[in-house]
Amino acid sequence: MVQMMAKTHTRKAENPLIRPILWLLIAILIVTPLFRAGLTPLAALLSQLLAVGLLSVTLWSPRRLELRPIEWLFIFLLLLTPLLYLIPLPATLVASLPGREPYAAALALFPNEDMIRGWRPLTLVPFSTAAAAVALLLPISVFIATRALDTERARLLVKVLLAITALQALIGLLQFGVAQGGLETAWGIKAGTGGSGTGTYPNRNHLAGLIEMMLPIVLALLFYNLGRRESGAPNRGLANRAAFWGSKSGNATIIYGSLALLLIIATVFTRSRTGIFLAMLAILLSTIVFARRIGGSNVYGPAGTIISLAVAAGIAIGLSPVLDRFSIGNMEEDARFTLFELSFQGAGQFFPFGSGPGTFPDVFPALQPIELGRFFINRAHNDYLEWFFDAGLLGLAMVVLVLAIYLRQWLKLSRAGDWSRGRFLQAGAGLGMLMVGLHEFVDYNLYTPANQVAFAVLAGVFFMPPERLTATDKSHRRRNRRTPDLDVTPAAPPPTVGPAQPPPNQIPNPFL
Repeated sequence: MVQMMAKTHTRKAENPLIRPILWLLIAILIVTPLFRAGLTPLAALLSQLLAVGLLSVTLWSPRRLELRPIEWLFIFLLLLTPLLYLIPLPATLVASLPGREPYAAALALFPNEDMIRGWRPLTLVPFSTAAAAVALLLPISVFIATRALDTERARLLVKVLLAITALQALIGLLQFGVAQGGLETAWGIKAGTGGSGTGTYPNRNHLAGLIEMMLPIVLALLFYNLGRRESGAPNRGLANRAAFWGSKSGNATIIYGSLALLLIIATVFTRSRTGIFLAMLAILLSTIVFARRIGGSNVYGPAGTIISLAVAAGIAIGLSPVLDRFSIGNMEEDARFTLFELSFQGAGQFFPFGSGPGTFPDVFPALQPIELGRFFINRAHNDYLEWFFDAGLLGLAMVVLVLAIYLRQWLKLSRAGDWSRGRFLQAGAGLGMLMVGLHEFVDYNLYTPANQVAFAVLAGVFFMPPERLTATDKSHRRRNRRTPDLDVTPAAPPPTVGPAQPPPNQIPNPFL
């Protein structure tokens, strides 16, 4: 009766729009990577329309969103920044800002209606800044909607994302095999660009970025289920440990172990230098974080911790020669250092306001030297440097704010108490965010819509209140318990029925 009342209360308290939010999130996860990772106009339009619907349903929900004020502040600043650069200002004031004199002179030769009226926005390319503002709707809506989910549905969303990542990894492996066979297409799969696995991404580095984001989550769930019994008691004894592999946790361990192996192999065959290196780092960091908590309570003791660390170090060392053997190109050949230097010079030219959000591809050709003339430079290949180029001091301030929020959440997570499944999942999401954050020093994963969505899901899970996830895990275990509740007073035993008494006039049997 108590359990029935608790379930009825849970149904009443549940967000009535939680299912539409979940299904819209799953639709975005599936649709966005289909066509060149969301970079085609049709894919971008479809994903942004879904994002608008998702944001509308989430904000219409009667349940209050559990976002901290500092998180709302960051979202507000993120949306406000491109809009500030679109506000019309006196043209003379804009022309006097650093780096804008030659552009003002060029615009004076081709005056438009705004110039005649004497007004200009702060951005050099208003259309690109407006497009950047619209593109922000996708990751912001996914982040807010993920925070609106309850813990069980957030786990389901992560599992869907893991399935999509596994599918991308399999496609990448097939692409590499097709290219090695000297074919252009086999079984409907086209060979990857440059003989590398790319999945549905146009760039091997961005497929590697997706995999390195999800690898720590797979390892977190692997360490959580490894050696864990259904009752939560440690697996001691040979018979219990043998029986473990037939249990639910044992099956989950096999699945997540196989998935981790698949992702590691797929990262190798992307042939991305940074991707392979960050996969090695993800294995090491995940093992350091989780090896002392195998099964949730370190069921294998210090020996298990030492063996886990040794295995992780062996895998990382074994991948080192693979990094030289399978990766292609080097930093000098792809001219990244030259690109970084020129981007930094351009950022200094427009300091402190920048050229405007989203304007780097339009503005950088004026700074491009002759030796890079045969290339179209669409990105700085360093997101932090590009944000500094586009938004100046405001862009740097937002990076610092994100870093402060991220470190604060790790501090809260370290004080959360028991290491439940939700806490493992959160720590894995935080490590995945760290991997892609490191990758952004030499690439631009977060300009790809499919990786924006994956990053927003991880951020939504990581920034959930740890105490809520831990409490949900405990209540879930109580609901699934099959033994009677010890707090319930047992019913009185039925009266003992003795043998039937003979009638008083019956003659007793002398042989008894």
